[in-house]
Amino acid sequence: MKAWWLYKEQPDADTDVPVAVIIILYVVAIGASLLIRALTWPEKEHVTAIFFVPSVILPFCLVSMIVYIAFMLHDASIHYFETRKFIAKQRDINVKAYARKNVAIAAWSAITPLEQPALNMLKLEGEFPLAPKTPVKIHLEILYDQTRNEQIFNRLLAPMAEKLKGYNYRVFETVVWVRGGNETCIDELRRSLERLGVDYASTCKIEFSAECPDYALISKWANLSDYRVENRLVVIMDLHEEDSESKCMENACALLVTNHYVRTEGEKPVYLYQPMSGVTDVEAKMPVYLQAGSVLTPKTLWYTGLSRTEKYPLMQTLNGKGQATERLDLDASLGEKSAGYRWLALAMAADAVKYSQGEQLVATSEKNKFSITALSSQKTAIPANLVWGTGSNPLMPAALAALFCIVSLFAYRISFSAENDPLSIWGLVTSIIIPLVVFIGTGFYLLILKTNEAYKDMGY
Repeated sequence: MKAWWLYKEQPDADTDVPVAVIIILYVVAIGASLLIRALTWPEKEHVTAIFFVPSVILPFCLVSMIVYIAFMLHDASIHYFETRKFIAKQRDINVKAYARKNVAIAAWSAITPLEQPALNMLKLEGEFPLAPKTPVKIHLEILYDQTRNEQIFNRLLAPMAEKLKGYNYRVFETVVWVRGGNETCIDELRRSLERLGVDYASTCKIEFSAECPDYALISKWANLSDYRVENRLVVIMDLHEEDSESKCMENACALLVTNHYVRTEGEKPVYLYQPMSGVTDVEAKMPVYLQAGSVLTPKTLWYTGLSRTEKYPLMQTLNGKGQATERLDLDASLGEKSAGYRWLALAMAADAVKYSQGEQLVATSEKNKFSITALSSQKTAIPANLVWGTGSNPLMPAALAALFCIVSLFAYRISFSAENDPLSIWGLVTSIIIPLVVFIGTGFYLLILKTNEAYKDMGY
């Protein structure tokens, strides 16, 4: 959850410069100096170049020094606001980079009492399913050499067997959840994999989950390093206990997730993007999720288990962006909420991508913890880190203030020193070094001060 937040829009700096005041200051200073110099100039002496040193050059340099000292403070203030904007923009890029991390669904399979639930719900084939009319249970044959779980595992994984046996994905780890199941499901799944001819079945790591996993599992895998190939198989079996009834529809699904997808000719890839999970304030977080833009133009929203306080803020945010105008409620269509629906929704959304129905959103909620993720056949570009540009800072006016201070000292020396009082080498060096150290040092101090102040005010 700490990843899904952005700074508010940062205020702009006041960049106005009182040009008229500066011009008047120059005119008044030079005019007054010329008048004083003219009144004090010897009557019989011709006007030479030395006349203009104290009357024009010296006041011009002194005023320029004062102006650039003011610019030091002005640019330091601008730097403060630019730094705040930089931090906010970098945060925006970081959120986008995080949201656009993805894994690929290399293969998937789903079993429900409906033959093509995704196509039915998308109204592409068959009738739109309505919960009261939807068959609740999956038909199973009576087999004495297989348990009920094994029979479902066999049917579920058979369409994926070639991918699981192939070179690209043959090494994988598995997470399995079975309603009402226990650790014996691991052995049943392993026997099913062996029956399908998966060589790695006897040694692959299989983890039984006591609770139906949520999308935080995908987030964990999406954040793994890209330098190592990671193949994960999720197997979800949401069946009623034998001889029991329920208002939710039985379902089973399996998804083979990888961070190293190998594209097969004629096959459309399906990328599953970083979920936003564990959200308790949908109204505040959904705009951040959409601004991150893991997918840019989602067409359909599949959702299950949403409370009214989650559903309506979600719809309002999507309406405001004009996104996911098609909304499909699994609970209303397939029967009341069931834990397995969250993974079935992913499988059906993957079918929608496969059948060229555009980018998809899938939203679920469990115990008032909202989650949403996106699927697409295209990878959304991850933005590059922001590079600090040539913004305003107090160093340039500090250097110019030092320059005009040095020139002012020499102009004063030329104008008012006695002819028999030459400037020593140490005096020359001091007249140059001290202004440079004082003004440029002050510039660096203001730069560091305002940078630290900006980061502190932004919460660092």
